[in-house]
Amino acid sequence: MIGRLQKQIIIGLIFIFVSGSIFYSIFDRFFLIEATCFDGIQNGKEEGVDCGTLACGFSCQEPFKPLEISEEKLFQIGRGDYDFIARMFNPNTSYGASEITYSITFSGLGTRQGVTYILPGQTKYIVLTSLLFDEDSFVGGKEAVAADLKITSVKWEKLNIPSGEINLINRRGDFTNLISGGFFEGVVFNDSNYDFDKAEVLVILFSNETENNNKIVGVNKTEIRTLLSKTERSYRMSWLSEVPDVAKVDVQISTNLFENSNFIKNYGTQERFQEFY
Repeated sequence: MIGRLQKQIIIGLIFIFVSGSIFYSIFDRFFLIEATCFDGIQNGKEEGVDCGTLACGFSCQEPFKPLEISEEKLFQIGRGDYDFIARMFNPNTSYGASEITYSITFSGLGTRQGVTYILPGQTKYIVLTSLLFDEDSFVGGKEAVAADLKITSVKWEKLNIPSGEINLINRRGDFTNLISGGFFEGVVFNDSNYDFDKAEVLVILFSNETENNNKIVGVNKTEIRTLLSKTERSYRMSWLSEVPDVAKVDVQISTNLFENSNFIKNYGTQERFQEFY
């Protein structure tokens, strides 16, 4: 009697298992949406669009915070000759942008396009000098008085660099203002263990307009080639006319860590993302 009951239980369990398997196969084939991880749609067990540890084998990245643009200013150097500056801040601390495309609209004079980069958590200036426009293109005889920078696309790239690993220092710097024009002389020191093919030096001149708000009154830039580890290089920048009321000078030195030809990218990864604005 007991043996017969055991046989019935075993047969029942086998029936339930087989029926369940058949039911799941039918459901999985016709009703369950599987993750594809490349179709641009969140489906299956994806935790986000085409990402998720269970579905795709890698976690979803946090949404990138947009780059912040401020302090846009246009300087008229002469008839049809301008300099431009804008301040850019990257609030993302793990990801930089290896390629940022942007356009600048000049009032009454059309647009100009450009490309730059920014490191994780970096604040940098975009400086354009000697922007020349045809005098005949001035609308109504009026020259440009404003410019507006818009970011069109960003290529994000993960870059993990220990604090203090890359340190380019402006050791000395002096600004001399003359009626015939001013000039700034400085020395850059590469306090790192890496050699760089090139580094960009920006100089921003401020006037003490108010106690708590310095006004940008002049900009300039130059490029230093072959900046070796633990060495220093001198540079000089000139202005063709007097820059009045200079009370402060800010020097920004940067080098592109995303360029293989410029820097051996020990801390870069293949995690890249394209974002259009």
